[in-house]
Amino acid sequence: MPTLLHSFLDWEGKTPGAIFLTQPVGGGHVEDHHWRAVGDQARRFAAYLRLLDLPPASNIAILGKNSAHWIIADIAIMMAGHVSVPLYTTLNGASARYILDHAEARLLILGKLDGSNDNWPEIEQHLPAGLPLVSLPMSPRRDIAQWDVIVADHLPLQAVNDPAPGDLCTIVYTSGSTGTPKGVMHSYGSMIAVQEPLRQHSNVVPTDRILCHLPLAHVAERMSEGLALYNGLHVFFSESLATFPDDLRRARPTIFFSVPRLWVKFRQGVDTRLSPRRQRLLFTLPGIAHLARRRVLAGLWGSTMSASPSPGRLRCRST
Repeated sequence: MPTLLHSFLDWEGKTPGAIFLTQPVGGGHVEDHHWRAVGDQARRFAAYLRLLDLPPASNIAILGKNSAHWIIADIAIMMAGHVSVPLYTTLNGASARYILDHAEARLLILGKLDGSNDNWPEIEQHLPAGLPLVSLPMSPRRDIAQWDVIVADHLPLQAVNDPAPGDLCTIVYTSGSTGTPKGVMHSYGSMIAVQEPLRQHSNVVPTDRILCHLPLAHVAERMSEGLALYNGLHVFFSESLATFPDDLRRARPTIFFSVPRLWVKFRQGVDTRLSPRRQRLLFTLPGIAHLARRRVLAGLWGSTMSASPSPGRLRCRST
């Protein structure tokens, strides 16, 4: 059975110049990462991890909001033969410390943290003394090992890990909102087992686009990451809550996975522009229903109907 790492290597080889990840960098600008570039960065960081001489399958924690480099770091951890342990950015300090201690984390990778809708100032005060730290781009710490320097100073790892389905891939901890966080151990096999049914059920194709906006520390968004790795999708990221509408219009996702609360907000937005009574009428009229649905999607997904996915290609799911 292949794994998500094998899937990544396959798409990297087949579509090296295609865009894999699109990261907002502020001011309406984005940074695109092609499959080849992602593989190169991941191999360089994996080489760095190997040189740390950690025990095989060491647990490496990741703390940060969703970003392109969060996923690149995750791929690098797989390539190096280690295990990722993602942490929610909204954890209180005590819970974050508990997870780092309980998982016996050998390294903490700090990602996108700006103190806005995250609890970094408190978490920082509870970090274990002596725990090695590495900064991804957009990390708040500039006084520790930096991603850009690491990838510039290391040659790509040539012999990447070749995981078996039964090998441990990641440990996903609960948020701790109902007690002490619990860590769920996911093998490479369990991480990929859902992907083929999802592909067939949702008719996923490599030209599909997704918006990565739910926390990657939650298993639901890790499944979205897996969907992209398995099917070669183009992944967009949300910059912030304030920019979410613009991020959504930029991505124009053809597959959208979210929580009920956001669907309610979408529905409320539609209802303010088109009354439920008119919706019921328009969506049942032959020849009109299709155009009406496209107008609704145009308002949510893009500024013009031609820029929006057709209702037949948009696949929506809720947790």
